[in-house]
Amino acid sequence: MRFLLSFLFSINASAATLVTETVGQVAEHVVTSREVQISMVIENLLFPPKASLKGLYEVRPGQADFRNAVTSVLLEAVVALEAENFNVGTITEDELAASLAKVEKAVSGKAYWGDLEVSPAELKKFTARKLAAKSFMKFKTNSMSGIITDQEAQAYYEKNRVKFGSLPFASFKDNIKAFLAQQQLEERLRAWFEVIKRKYKVRNFISG
Repeated sequence: MRFLLSFLFSINASAATLVTETVGQVAEHVVTSREVQISMVIENLLFPPKASLKGLYEVRPGQADFRNAVTSVLLEAVVALEAENFNVGTITEDELAASLAKVEKAVSGKAYWGDLEVSPAELKKFTARKLAAKSFMKFKTNSMSGIITDQEAQAYYEKNRVKFGSLPFASFKDNIKAFLAQQQLEERLRAWFEVIKRKYKVRNFISG
């Protein structure tokens, strides 16, 4: 059953009010649109995209990117839960402190961040969760990476001869093996994501 809860956060007596709503749930944890906004700021400061951003990454409910942001945060939350249960993907206090300092410096004086009214406890919680999830994902990726044999690569080459023209298999062997290895890894990760999403009863209330 879909439900939406709205909470009002008063920014100050003379300012507008920030409205946040429930956008998802992981186990007993309810994810709000405000949490998504906070998490995405932290994400893009600690793990910036190739195309550099000017200022903070601002995403709001109703915007085109918000749906993907919700999916990303739900996935992060469930991976962090799985990491905690298996005691894998732990982070050091020094790692956390360095990340917090980096975020705090970048958000200082920014109106968007100020409007979100992020408490020190929230910043620490969401940053620690993100670092734990990233660490566990690295562990899972390494454990799921397989080796593609020459025979498998040859079979792919033969099946797709039209793509390769008249050049011999040896010219493409390494690239084919890398491509098939990446494809295999993505399939294994997708299957794993589906398993843990069911395990922790992940619900996305804005998916189409």
